[in-house]
Amino acid sequence: MTARSPRANFPIAPRARIAVATYPFRAVMDAPGNPDRDPAKAGMDLAAFAKLVKDEFKVSGIEPLHSHFSSTEPGQIVKLRAAFDAVGVHTVNIPVDEPVELCSQVEEKRNAGNASYRRWIDIAVILGSPSIRVSIPTCSDTSDIPKAIQALQPTLDYAREKGIVVNLENDDPVLSSATRILAAIQQANTPWLRALPDFANSLMGGDERFNTTAVKQMFAHAWNITHVKDAEVIKGKRETVSLGELFTIAKASGYRGYYSMESDSEVDPFADTRHLIEQTLLLM
Repeated sequence: MTARSPRANFPIAPRARIAVATYPFRAVMDAPGNPDRDPAKAGMDLAAFAKLVKDEFKVSGIEPLHSHFSSTEPGQIVKLRAAFDAVGVHTVNIPVDEPVELCSQVEEKRNAGNASYRRWIDIAVILGSPSIRVSIPTCSDTSDIPKAIQALQPTLDYAREKGIVVNLENDDPVLSSATRILAAIQQANTPWLRALPDFANSLMGGDERFNTTAVKQMFAHAWNITHVKDAEVIKGKRETVSLGELFTIAKASGYRGYYSMESDSEVDPFADTRHLIEQTLLLM
């Protein structure tokens, strides 16, 4: 029987609510589909990264980007789940940035796009991830939110069937702005489509006050995952945000999900992730 709304037993202990995203470590993630791999640096696969998360950062959550998977073959995903379990790490979300054409005039392309998302929903089920993150479909008229949701509907239907939430992140100042995401969530009117607030991404669309407002709007529709960072590089300049203010917003919204560390300010990701974890534990 399909659940009417998503369910999860989120941990209460602060450290247990922390995860580390693979995105900041993209230069060292060994995977055939990773375009950001730096061959001059020693690499690691997802199983090795999971062990690093547990041993180095002393947390148990991991957020693996889709392009950092060595394989999407079900048997290999089962083995990856076993490797995660062996070191005591669990998946909190899977960001999926595969190119899809859900708004295409060609039916085969639309079907292929939703099939791609269904595959990642199946992977989320195997890994025990409560969600995946996708992008709002980009139709010819970006203001046509009903058409975008209609294009995504097959994915949302499958997600509901499998008990997996689909998240939308404020990671583009136009196509995935907080305003557009909230309009999409309201249009879809389903608990299976939620917001993924990123603490600093909306700096791409305005100043710190603009970013804070966007984060507050996103938390009103968040469920299981948010991205923690205190800086973004905007047009070559490092812009910062107040973590204290953003954690206050998260708590006021009643958010009970995971905080995923996603350093993205052109600094050493190992040092910055440690810094973000320390701040999160203080402010959570």
